[in-house]
Amino acid sequence: MVVLHYERHGPDVGLAIEQLIRDPVRCPLCGLEARVKDRPVVRYVDLPVYGTPMSLAWKKHRMRCVNEGCAKKTWMLSDHHIAAKKCRLTTRAAKWATRQIGDGRTVKEVAAELACDWHTVNDAVTTYGEALLDADRKRLNKTSAIGLDEASFVRLAGNRTDYATTVADVEHHQIIDILPSRNYVEVAAWLDKQPKSWKQRIEYGALDMSATYAAVYSVVLPQAAQVVDPFHVIALANRSLDAIRRRVQIEQLGHRGRRDDPLYRARRLLLRGEERLSDEASARLASLLELGDPGAEVAIAYRVGGFNWSAQQLL
Repeated sequence: MVVLHYERHGPDVGLAIEQLIRDPVRCPLCGLEARVKDRPVVRYVDLPVYGTPMSLAWKKHRMRCVNEGCAKKTWMLSDHHIAAKKCRLTTRAAKWATRQIGDGRTVKEVAAELACDWHTVNDAVTTYGEALLDADRKRLNKTSAIGLDEASFVRLAGNRTDYATTVADVEHHQIIDILPSRNYVEVAAWLDKQPKSWKQRIEYGALDMSATYAAVYSVVLPQAAQVVDPFHVIALANRSLDAIRRRVQIEQLGHRGRRDDPLYRARRLLLRGEERLSDEASARLASLLELGDPGAEVAIAYRVGGFNWSAQQLL
């Protein structure tokens, strides 16, 4: 590479470079010597210099195969040391941006420092981040327990939510990977391609009561005992208790809960474990249940839920 010139246009500065061709370039298909078709200039975002955003104008070579019968008509010469294909950041700028994002900075902050578009930085970090993940095998610790859980990072148009799957090392309390889907095929495929020795060590698989994740464990890791995490157990118990409370409310008064109805006033107290209630709150809950729950259906369900609260504390 040679530097052709340094250019400045107002606040914008940059370098213009050209790639030297010392040996004949041959067609990758037919092997005949190729010719230069044209010399397009492709601009890249480079690292700032003394706080000033910098661009790189790369005068490239578009080659043409002289064999008219060859399927390879034209192609562009490239050098990944300068910039990767389909990336608008130079290699050094992309690596720097990836480190910055990995250290906790936002894409917006890094894009502002490089004076470029948000998507330019995000696309580069995604490309280099995926390469780093593929090369990093150390994150697959010698663990005996992993967890699968859905996570939402993006809200789509039409009030739709895009879900991802977090794969966690439960034993060492760290994230192994984040998959862009909660689809059975994609999650199962990720687990299936992991090293056989790593999969054989897995004794426990944590999940959130998802039928999809349960099927993944059953097929890919059949030896792993499936364990539902306490949070989702308690959430299910609370939803069931609330459904019973609403049903009893309608059966007793013929309408949904209103401000002065005993069971409606008790709804928040019913979400707390009995052992966490003060004496005053406990007496208030007993009084409200006596008024609005003559058949003791809600009270019995609450006691069952109290067992789940105790189980959560033990876990």
